[in-house]
Amino acid sequence: MTSGQFENVLTVHTHEQNGMLDEFHEDYENAVEAVGDDLGENHPLWINGQAVETNESFTVTDPGNFDRVIGEFAAGGPEHVDDAVEAANDAFDDWKDTPFDERVAIFRQAADQIEDRKYEIAAVMGFENGKNRTEALAEVDEAIDFLRYYSDDFERNEGYTSAPVEPTPGQRCVSDLQPYGVFGVVTPFNFPFAILVGMTTGALITGNTAVVKPASTTPLTAHLFVEILTEAGIPDGVVNLVTGGGRDVGQPMIEHEHVAGFAFTGSREVGLKIQETFDEMGKRGPVIAELGGKNPVIVTDSADISKAVSGVKFGAFSFSGQKCSATSRVYVHTDVIDEFTERLVEETNKLSIGRPEDEDTVVSPLIDDGALERYNEITELAAADGTVLTGGETVDDSALPDGRYVQPTVVADISHGHELATDEHFLPFVTIHPVSSLDEALTKANDSDYALCAGLFTEEESEAETWFDRIESGMCYVNRSQSATTGALVQAQPFGGWKFSGTTGKFAGGPWYLQQFMRQQSRTVVGDVGQP
Repeated sequence: MTSGQFENVLTVHTHEQNGMLDEFHEDYENAVEAVGDDLGENHPLWINGQAVETNESFTVTDPGNFDRVIGEFAAGGPEHVDDAVEAANDAFDDWKDTPFDERVAIFRQAADQIEDRKYEIAAVMGFENGKNRTEALAEVDEAIDFLRYYSDDFERNEGYTSAPVEPTPGQRCVSDLQPYGVFGVVTPFNFPFAILVGMTTGALITGNTAVVKPASTTPLTAHLFVEILTEAGIPDGVVNLVTGGGRDVGQPMIEHEHVAGFAFTGSREVGLKIQETFDEMGKRGPVIAELGGKNPVIVTDSADISKAVSGVKFGAFSFSGQKCSATSRVYVHTDVIDEFTERLVEETNKLSIGRPEDEDTVVSPLIDDGALERYNEITELAAADGTVLTGGETVDDSALPDGRYVQPTVVADISHGHELATDEHFLPFVTIHPVSSLDEALTKANDSDYALCAGLFTEEESEAETWFDRIESGMCYVNRSQSATTGALVQAQPFGGWKFSGTTGKFAGGPWYLQQFMRQQSRTVVGDVGQP
């Protein structure tokens, strides 16, 4: 695909619009069968264009079927981080000096390869982190979008080099953006492909090199992307993959003297620790981090209740709420709260809980034992301090394989300041709170350290205007019935947050994202020495 007007890849939507959903399901199910036959292999590290074996390894299993082994993965250590950083550092000068159009061509080629393998990648994701077919395909689409949007943006801006100017006779000046060096990239389990592709591409296309550490629960999708980049022509050492734990791999990456910048998506605690470490070490490179959310939705007395129920249901419970953008607290006007709550509970009870590969599944299994423990803890607390209207239990269904299946949970009678309404849970759990006015709802919605996503349901234009003026959130949605707070599209809805939800205020998939991976240099030449 060549440059031009950017368009989002919308696989499921396009099939639906063209009356081809049966074909979509058939293609996905064929991929599931093919991928399932190839699981369980050994996967080494990838450093300087070479497979690297280690003495230790770890096993990844399907969260929805413990009997299915995804694979055995090399467990890296500080010595492997050193080797990867050294390889990235050695490759930096040549990669930085590679003409921007040649770099762009590699990422466009990678996008085309992902397009060709999208069902395979989605099937791997379903096995590895439990994402259902529609959301997995949407994530692969998002990865393609990142590659093509960033390629278009970098090409359109000619690698971020300004046109020359001559402020006085004989004085020639240009200003451009230059890469920093080696970036550490640490990615989460919940979007193991799209976020990894987006952050890694941001670092690499701008001329930096990278050492990538995926979440230990989802390393296989990371291997797929590095494989695709290698086939697309990325030079040895430009991207290096080191799998393993946070203590053995992540922390040494953060502390390495030759890691100039860091891209991270994950918890607030870890993200702020990365920034603190960079500050203590006197590093001047950026920490580009997205750090979670506690995303509020407001339902006014003028709202279309059907839209609001649908938006909250899918925003809170798709992928079992394991999204930093998931709807987690809902402020509903007292005049409509009974109707809204009754209908939300009714619709929640209809949601299909099941294996990711099943066509009807909406609520997927939880990623690991820690998530299951947190679910049990917060649902017990909800029963003690509030009212559990539905859910709150693990799923005991003999038709399901042994996995981490839980019920989506709706809770009432929890105070606005209760920890269940203030802490990020990353689980299928939502609290409902009565409010008497939009003003009260806005005050409570903004009363949070997080400010990632927010939603509003209203049929009054003045209420929407007031909400947009006052809501403290990076991403804002009105009357979005397909999901109140999740499902952002590259370019149309750049993804990022305010307050403790992010470190830069410049969002992924937006026009200012790539510039964060570079620093400005002003060049002036007087006379005829050469080009500035």
